[in-house]
Amino acid sequence: MILRNSNLRVAPKLIPLYLFLLVATLAGCVNSLQTMQAEITKTDETATATETEKSSVPLAELLLSTPKTNYTAKEEIPLQLNIQNGKFDLLVPFFSVATKGAFTQVTVKGANGQIVESKRAITQENPQKYVMRDGKSVRSIHGFDFKASANQELTLKDIQRYYQLQPGTYTVTLAIDLEVYRESITEEHPEIMELRRDLARLQKDPNLQAAAKQDAMNYYLEQIKFIQERNKDEKLDIYLPVKSRRGKAPLVSNEITLTIE
Repeated sequence: MILRNSNLRVAPKLIPLYLFLLVATLAGCVNSLQTMQAEITKTDETATATETEKSSVPLAELLLSTPKTNYTAKEEIPLQLNIQNGKFDLLVPFFSVATKGAFTQVTVKGANGQIVESKRAITQENPQKYVMRDGKSVRSIHGFDFKASANQELTLKDIQRYYQLQPGTYTVTLAIDLEVYRESITEEHPEIMELRRDLARLQKDPNLQAAAKQDAMNYYLEQIKFIQERNKDEKLDIYLPVKSRRGKAPLVSNEITLTIE
């Protein structure tokens, strides 16, 4: 290496060495970039696979069963349903997961695959009710707080009450369109609701003097507090505001086979 006029020059015999080092350095950079790109791609694929797996996991699962598979024509044929909740707490209608309303979409098929028509429908009422919240009346339905990973077990006593099954082999499946809601209202104890109504009337009474009204109001508030404390361990019904419905998840059970001898 020779220095002339403060410029750096490379001796001709060293040029091949420097070219080799330059090529090796560039090759190393390319390999590093390729390795990094491969790792990024692998990470993206893993993330995508994880998201796909999460989206494919059902909100809840239905497991349909019966105590045995062979029955006589006159025997009761009970259907047992296990609803297995997934990873999330859900606010759902009470009738869908805690009454025979869960069985309203039973499908029975004969050996030839034809759907057997029911002689009467499996029905369950789901009445609406106005529930007080923050002094306002809110149209709601009876709700159920379905905790994550919880199991809900239900039994339909006898499917032959709804389907006339002649001797033969049948398959049975069940579907539920599970509605999900965003919020719930806990209805107060009936005694407390009555006291609150009396308290509201008292507050609007123009004939009572201020001191007497305040004494009466204090009495009602003390009674409300007493009842709340007395019933603090009592489980109260919850209600789902109709307007808070988020949507519904279609669930389908496994298929079971029954033989009527």
